[in-house]
Amino acid sequence: WNTYQCYLKQALNTISSEVALVTSLGCCFGAKIVRGAYMEKERKLAKMKGYEDPVNDTYEATGEMYNAVVDFMLNHIATVGDACNIVCGTHNEAGAIHVAKTLTELGIEPGSGQVVFGQIYGMADQISVPLATAGFTVYKSVPYGPLGEVLPYLSRRAAENRVVLAGARREQELLLKEIKRRATYQA
Repeated sequence: WNTYQCYLKQALNTISSEVALVTSLGCCFGAKIVRGAYMEKERKLAKMKGYEDPVNDTYEATGEMYNAVVDFMLNHIATVGDACNIVCGTHNEAGAIHVAKTLTELGIEPGSGQVVFGQIYGMADQISVPLATAGFTVYKSVPYGPLGEVLPYLSRRAAENRVVLAGARREQELLLKEIKRRATYQA
């Protein structure tokens, strides 16, 4: 298993060459696909060492790369079956919908375990609950450890995906709507 950071311009080239190598060896391939959280460190390192910035120029370009990597991997899974498994790590609603829709279109069973979703516990429940209800497997990670290590980790996760805050607002709107519906329910 390897994690593929889709904020990198070469993410698709990297994963496709590694899939080709692993497949040529007759081995199984596993990947976690994420947008990523180390963009500023990557940019700083590139500037310090004098090489081209490896990070996509825009948030939208990172989303496009994420979808391209997911599409490549889902098509590969549709071809090789159980010889490949991926975790789609996303707190982005559009990204999750894209994965679920493409997976379904390719005939990959949502509950097969070949493609699962991963999120941080307490984030993006407005995405994970409907996915799980529809039969998709959703894993929630629970960060733990010394506060000095956990807080920077969580802040990177929140910074990596600006839509997390919008998702929290959307989740709040959905909860308020459900509370109002239940409060005015007539039997």
